[in-house]
Amino acid sequence: MSKQKILTVDDNEEIRNIIKILLESEGYEVIEAPDGETALSLVDNSIDLIILDIMMPGKSGLDVCKIIREKYQMPILFLTAKGTDSDKSLGLLIGGDDYLAKPFSHAELTARVKSLLRRYYVYKGKEAPVDDNLIFFDIFKVAKDRNEVFTTDSKGNEVQLDLSELEYQIFKLLISSPGRIFPAQLIYETIWNEPYLYSSNATIMVHIRNLRTKIEEDPSNPRHLLTVWGKGYKLQ
Repeated sequence: MSKQKILTVDDNEEIRNIIKILLESEGYEVIEAPDGETALSLVDNSIDLIILDIMMPGKSGLDVCKIIREKYQMPILFLTAKGTDSDKSLGLLIGGDDYLAKPFSHAELTARVKSLLRRYYVYKGKEAPVDDNLIFFDIFKVAKDRNEVFTTDSKGNEVQLDLSELEYQIFKLLISSPGRIFPAQLIYETIWNEPYLYSSNATIMVHIRNLRTKIEEDPSNPRHLLTVWGKGYKLQ
């Protein structure tokens, strides 16, 4: 099976070397470009993801992104020393898919890369290399062979979540199809393997609330595990 190919574009050779080492250790093929013009000469349909520095001499990352988006749809992860919301918004507005500020950690970089590639393969219908024991979505990773769930914290470190067995089973069900609304009856009958009764909804609500306290930065204002009133729950 061929490796997924990532193009990293940065005028800083040290940054390119760091990215290359980190991503090759994760099994990716990495090619490099020191400037926008070189990057544009290397872009073709074999590239699965582009890591693109915004601030470069000559063509900026924003200029390069605009040109790439005229023909290609592979995900673009903007990489920059700037960390303001305006920089992020501008990058995403002109066609970027995500944003990572320097300095970054190994865990944060690989989490973003894996999340973007997963979304790309799912929504573009490409045949992705997969590890049947791992599920990746956004900042989360599920190791099915060990019943373990990991997330990436605010510092970019991978952290294992302390989930009960039922919480793990609920999370694994939801992450199996991100964005899909799972009705309470389906969750209960799948996880508890019992017929659903009206009173079963209270049981599910308690476990969802507990799960939120462990996966959400602000459980009272969840970003990932959402309630769709009258329909069920979904992970996004």
